Order: sequence, then structure tokens, then C-alpha cells
Amino acid sequence: MSRRILLSEVSPLMEEILKGGGEVSFTPRGNSMHPMLRNHLDKIILVQAPAKLKKYDIPLYRRHNGQFVLHRVVAVKEDGYVLCGDNQIQREYGIRHHQVMAVVKAFYHRGKYIDCHTNNLYRLYCITWIALTPLRRILCKLRALASKARRKPFEG
Repeated sequence: MSRRILLSEVSPLMEEILKGGGEVSFTPRGNSMHPMLRNHLDKIILVQAPAKLKKYDIPLYRRHNGQFVLHRVVAVKEDGYVLCGDNQIQREYGIRHHQVMAVVKAFYHRGKYIDCHTNNLYRLYCITWIALTPLRRILCKLRALASKARRKPFEG
């Protein structure tokens, strides 16, 4: 039997395990990392974050409002990391390293284990998905226009 627990309730224990060199795994919720991670279905494995994140890393970080977020690093800047969910087009700027709790080492997608550092197909996915961001922006705008057109009665 599984039980839903808030990350904020277990974060002190998670930090202790990670600082001790251990791993933490759980099934994340939300759609921001879809299609890579499916809401309540796939499983992630977290480890302590390195001293500096790299492009394509997936940190678990805490926003200033206390919310935990799992998004991909799309750029590393002097003033912090630029992050974006795979299912999003809005980038989040200025995330500082002290906000990072852990980084995804690997994940299970449809039951298949995928290592974020050694899987070449995963690496290709990261490069391609980030490169397609401008196209995804256009597709989102077209989808919004189509949705708006369906709601508005035809005036002719």
C-alpha cells in the first residue's frame, strides 16, 4: 500500500540521507516534466547535487515560496541557473545553488531504468527537447488559438 506524503514533511530526512551519500527515490507528481516523467507513474532517483550543476541536469529545488520543483537546467549563468520543465515554455531565472536540494541521477520510465549520465538516447532527448523550445512555443500559441476559436461562437 502506498501513501501520499508531502515532500516538505520528509525533506529534512531526505537531506540527511543525501548528505550521507545515500539515494532517495519517489514517484513525483505534476506534469511539468512530461513526457519524460509521467504524473504519479514514473519514479526518480535523487542524489546529492554536485558543487555546480550542468546544462540538462534535473535538480529538485525549493522556490522562495517553499514549493519544491523538479525542472531541467537549460542554461548556467553567473547569477544562477535557468530552469524549465520539459512540458513548459516559461523559463525560471536566477535559481541559486543553495536552493538545490538534490539532482536526478536516474529514473524509471514505463518500468525501464534510465541513467541520466550514461544513457546516450536520454542525452539525445535532452539536446533535442531543449532545441525544440522555440517550436514548442509556437505550438502552444496555436493550441491556445484553436481552443479560443472552439469556445467562441461563429459570427458571420
